[in-house]
Amino acid sequence: MASMTAETTEGQRMQQTELDEISPEVYLRFLQRHEGVLRDETTMLGFKAAIEANAELFRGATVLELGCGSALLSMWLARQGAARVYAVESSDVCQVARQLVQHNRLDHVIDVLHGPLQQLQLPPIDVIVSKWMGACLMYSSTLEDVLYARDKWLKPNGCIFPDIANLYMTAVEQPRHPLDLIISPRQYWKRFAGSLNLSLAWQIALHTPVVRVVDANHVLCQRQLLQRFDLLTLQPDELSFKVPFKLRTLRQALAKHLLLYFDYRFPDSTIVSTSPSAAVTQWKQTLFPIDDHLPLCPGDVLCGQFEVRRCARHLDFDISWSCHNKLVNVKTHTQIYRMQGEPDPI
Repeated sequence: MASMTAETTEGQRMQQTELDEISPEVYLRFLQRHEGVLRDETTMLGFKAAIEANAELFRGATVLELGCGSALLSMWLARQGAARVYAVESSDVCQVARQLVQHNRLDHVIDVLHGPLQQLQLPPIDVIVSKWMGACLMYSSTLEDVLYARDKWLKPNGCIFPDIANLYMTAVEQPRHPLDLIISPRQYWKRFAGSLNLSLAWQIALHTPVVRVVDANHVLCQRQLLQRFDLLTLQPDELSFKVPFKLRTLRQALAKHLLLYFDYRFPDSTIVSTSPSAAVTQWKQTLFPIDDHLPLCPGDVLCGQFEVRRCARHLDFDISWSCHNKLVNVKTHTQIYRMQGEPDPI
């Protein structure tokens, strides 16, 4: 019994020594970036269930995980019998991932690699695994990395995990957040304006998409599929696109936002959704404020065009719409938006 205690104490000392080698700043960045990801039970358990359901896909395979963070997915892959897992993380939080792998005695299977993907030398890959999705699906730099890795290393019959995603649009009424400066920007800024002109502040807010959790009871229209992404065939220039939409109204209310959400699918057809009617995920939903008076009645059709342009550090959106009913007659109304910065944590 004393021997076991001594061994345990020595192991704890070794772990503490390893922990001391990582700076507090790295741990802070790890918590800031990845704690919200690990708290997203819907996504993490969805990945875990899909990995277990596709165990035959990973058994004996060479797997690449992109944006590994804590390397938790890589460790699940190793437990399912992957022959080799390359866990790639571009930030210095890879130090934490490397220690987690070592503490779980999986470093004989998992290589945690630090650095830009384009500078790595890797063997042919059977499966690419990544949480490549971002807010409104497209707001993620990992998406380009997946396409790069696919073209450079994925075997001809290889898989991407998940491989399919669908982007949807609908319209919603005003969520009940009376003090939220982004969801109701004009009213918020007027509370403090007095004789000052603060219109520039709320105009900026009206051109900024917002990542929020939206109650399903606020949805006004049937959803419209805007775009399907098949990562086995998707090309980088297809990340910018323009598509028409028609939103059919389900009930009477004042539309205050257009809303984007998505779902994604694994090779076994397991689907995870970020819909307002589904469990909350780290990506929530993305709201686009409507800056015009838009009352809708059941059966009304909100027609328009959705355009997104993908840039290095932001997404630009042009959304045009028209609506005709007994209360309003809008021929064409266009709003522009820019999405940049870090979304709020879950």
